[in-house]
Amino acid sequence: MVPVGPRDLERVRGWLCHPHVSRWWGDPDQSWSVIGRHPPSQQALISLGGEPVGYVLWQRPSPKELTAAGLSGLPPDHVDVDILVGEPELVGRGVGPKALLLVVDRLRSLGVSSVGLGTDTTNQPALRAFEKAGFRLLHEFEEGGRTMCYLTRDLGLPPP
Repeated sequence: MVPVGPRDLERVRGWLCHPHVSRWWGDPDQSWSVIGRHPPSQQALISLGGEPVGYVLWQRPSPKELTAAGLSGLPPDHVDVDILVGEPELVGRGVGPKALLLVVDRLRSLGVSSVGLGTDTTNQPALRAFEKAGFRLLHEFEEGGRTMCYLTRDLGLPPP
């Protein structure tokens, strides 16, 4: 993973328009707006052989967001992760799980005790990637007319 620079964000914006990304991330303009609200310290590019191939961001969800998704029992330091593999030919090639393991290691080093991520229940490539990185199903919920699932991973640290 590498820090995201201003020029890199244009690449991310392009990835959001790819059908294999927008199918799960939704409207590219809305997704772009969400990305723009995150500080650089909470996002990174996924790099393979020195070339950017994906994007990841993380944040602490608000109590309101957790309650709406039926996830109010998570530790107070819980961090939510969003990830995309931007290059279509790399989907299903192990890039996602490896990137998630790097994010998990980084968050563990910051003292975070719990990490999670969500996706549509029909997004099988993402679900396989999440499970390979040690995430397990916690909860299913409805969002925007779709059935979503939320997976978590305990980082082995006591909550603050």
